[in-house]
Amino acid sequence: MNVKEKIRFAVVGNGWRALFFVRAAKNLPALFELTGVLLRSREKAEAFAAEYGVPTFYEMDALLETKPEFVVSCQTKKAISDMTLALMERGMNVLSETPYAIDEDTLEALMKKQAEKGVVLDLAEQYFLYPTHQARRAVVNSGVLGEVQNVWMNMMHDYHGISMLRAYLGEESGPVTIRARMLENPIVVTGSRAGYHTDGEMGAENRTLAQFDYGDGRSGLYDFSGTQYHSAIRSNHMRVLGTRGEMFDDEVRYLREDNRPAVARLVYHRDEITGTVRAIDFDGRRVYENPFPADVAMTEDDIAVSTVLMRMGRAVRGGERHYPLDWGMRDSYMAILLTRAAHEGAEIAAERYL
Repeated sequence: MNVKEKIRFAVVGNGWRALFFVRAAKNLPALFELTGVLLRSREKAEAFAAEYGVPTFYEMDALLETKPEFVVSCQTKKAISDMTLALMERGMNVLSETPYAIDEDTLEALMKKQAEKGVVLDLAEQYFLYPTHQARRAVVNSGVLGEVQNVWMNMMHDYHGISMLRAYLGEESGPVTIRARMLENPIVVTGSRAGYHTDGEMGAENRTLAQFDYGDGRSGLYDFSGTQYHSAIRSNHMRVLGTRGEMFDDEVRYLREDNRPAVARLVYHRDEITGTVRAIDFDGRRVYENPFPADVAMTEDDIAVSTVLMRMGRAVRGGERHYPLDWGMRDSYMAILLTRAAHEGAEIAAERYL
């Protein structure tokens, strides 16, 4: 993936997600230039610079003097919208980590500020850009499954899961009804972001089950618990049902043109040394090719985040938005309604979109 000039960006925050963007700049120095990382104090900035070898700042003005094309806002869910508003107020393009906000009033304030300032505001939604999902979506979009009517998503939480339902079902065109409930069950804790746990400690698994009814025959089933992200005894799955076939994870059952049944799987090609995905094939044809050098060790998340940065770079230079503003706002809005419905064990009809 070639660019005439490096994409220059800055990052606000030093959490787990912020490090993905720092790593992207280090992995792909020919494509990206990280102009700086903003932290809350001189001490934190100096420690971060020493650990990661990147320029750091503890004052906003100093960060913006590095002239980034956009700033990636990576803060807590409660703080991220305030930072996004502050950056837009200064006329800065913003790539916001997810979600945009956690309440409806703030979502509307963000939309008004973006319209007022005319800057690019995009959402750093990356899951649909995983190589796995780009390949699966390519298969679905080829028409092999016929008309897709139902998707069961058991892979990611809240707004991410809602985004993925759209990625496979297509754009929503009207009001949607959400029916949801929450289940709590005991589970042995086997992992977290810090690593695996082997002490046998019991924890709670809070699982949300929901149906999204789009009113036109299409529906999405949402089934997720946060334990799935790091558990050794829980796995992630998805199922896409169409009129001529189904996809279950990497296996596709479908009808050929003569209506005879067939079964095929996605075939992954990885770099022999780094393990990075090079390409993915389906039924003898290529459905995904990694645009980045495969000799750099990159997880699917790293590849997706780097793709987000490339797309944002194009957007601020006058190209297509990485993630349409109304999509990101709806993801956040629908996640608010999903949480409300699940806690109430209720049905909620969303009559409008932000």
